[in-house]
Amino acid sequence: MTQLNYEILQAKFFKAFANVAVPLREEIIAVINKEPFTWYTANAEIEHNTTRAKHILDQLHKIEVI
Repeated sequence: MTQLNYEILQAKFFKAFANVAVPLREEIIAVINKEPFTWYTANAEIEHNTTRAKHILDQLHKIEVI
C-alpha cells in the first residue's frame, strides 16, 4: 500500500466512522491476527498510524466498508 493510498483509505475511514451510530461503534469490524477490532479500537489504531492500522484499512477496503 502506497502512502497516498493509505491516506485516502484513512480519510474514508474517518468519514465512515463519523457517520456510524454511537451504539454500533462497539461492534467488531475487523479481525487481524485473531485480534478483534471495533470501530473504536480501529479508530485508535488508525489515528496513531500503527502497523495494524494498515492491515485494518486494507481489510475494510477489501470488504468495501471504505
